[in-house]
Amino acid sequence: DQVCGDVDSCFLDNENDWDSDATCSQEDSCPHDSHNDADSDTICGDLDSCPHDPENDADSDLFCALYDACPFDPEHDADSDGVCGDEDSCPYDSLNDADSDSVCGDEDSCSMDQENDADSDSICGDIDSCRLDAHNDVDSDDIC
Repeated sequence: DQVCGDVDSCFLDNENDWDSDATCSQEDSCPHDSHNDADSDTICGDLDSCPHDPENDADSDLFCALYDACPFDPEHDADSDGVCGDEDSCPYDSLNDADSDSVCGDEDSCSMDQENDADSDSICGDIDSCRLDAHNDVDSDDIC
């Protein structure tokens, strides 16, 4: 290695601390990573696609956690409601079950009717003039 033994801190190492981290290459678990696996994920920084992210892009969306607002949601808050999909009870409903009937709006045929068309007349209660009358004032006397 062209360095004399009396000044060579790595006299048994031909590479002589390749990454300049003060650890001789033969003893260095990451000989080409001067930070020696900075995120402690067991992947040396020179091979790690996310060298400062111990989760290593857990959601496989090609964004490391430091730059990923939703590190466990590959769709990045698909409904744009500010709640990441992995924590969102209604990941495709931006109103998050607005009528509180436990059915997400993107799957709820009556998204603003908590009783989901209680009289089964195919008119949601929030717009049904006779919410509990399946015949909807059939005689037009303004009485349901």
